[in-house]
Amino acid sequence: MEPAERVFAQDFSAAQHTVDSGDGRNGSYVVTPGAAWCRGLFIVGALTEKRGSGDVMQARIADPTGAFLVSVDWQSPDAVETLGYIEPPAFVAVTGRAALTGTGMRACATVEAEAVNVVNRTARDLWVLSTAGATLDRLEALRDGSERAAASRRLYGTTDEDIRGMAEMVRTALATVRTDIAVGEIGPVVGRALLLDALEGEGGARGTGVEDAVAAGVRSGLSAREARAALEELLAAGECYQPASGMIKLL
Repeated sequence: MEPAERVFAQDFSAAQHTVDSGDGRNGSYVVTPGAAWCRGLFIVGALTEKRGSGDVMQARIADPTGAFLVSVDWQSPDAVETLGYIEPPAFVAVTGRAALTGTGMRACATVEAEAVNVVNRTARDLWVLSTAGATLDRLEALRDGSERAAASRRLYGTTDEDIRGMAEMVRTALATVRTDIAVGEIGPVVGRALLLDALEGEGGARGTGVEDAVAAGVRSGLSAREARAALEELLAAGECYQPASGMIKLL
């Protein structure tokens, strides 16, 4: 299974071509001017806008170079429910599939989300760092002429000036990263503990509504499904109880 690509929004949104995967099962690659061959994608940025409701939603997620167009529908019910709980602006991480509609100048590259989670600024900065490294590797390949890079260069007629422009895009992105960033600042997410912390300041004398508890879990970085599962664990462990139907209260 191929790892999810990391690509900046400016490069991805400029995509105008797809190339068949050749395996007859996994569809096509969306190929960007920066020589990213995208099927699976992992992006992190600021959710600036969302619209829609129910089983179909769309969102704009901005990174330091531009914005991704993201869609989510009934095929990923946890993702669409989770997005429904998140209010812009918020940093989010999205795992999904690359898609391209239209051709040429009318082409529109989108991310079909499969998972959405709230993250913090540190996670965004770390994503920028790793995406910058991956992008610079691809730009070097454009100069050296690896097989995929050569195909990308033929598709877009990429010039050395274009490559220099994309390198400047990377510098622009890196300029937004805090200088004190440290990989150790991010730890594993433990749903039960995360939700327990999130509920500490929620609710009043009657407790917190179940939907509000799930929303608090989503704001803390859980998906809606993970938040509901964590809530069940807290109830089973006796760390909270239901004083009335639809309400949760910590002990």
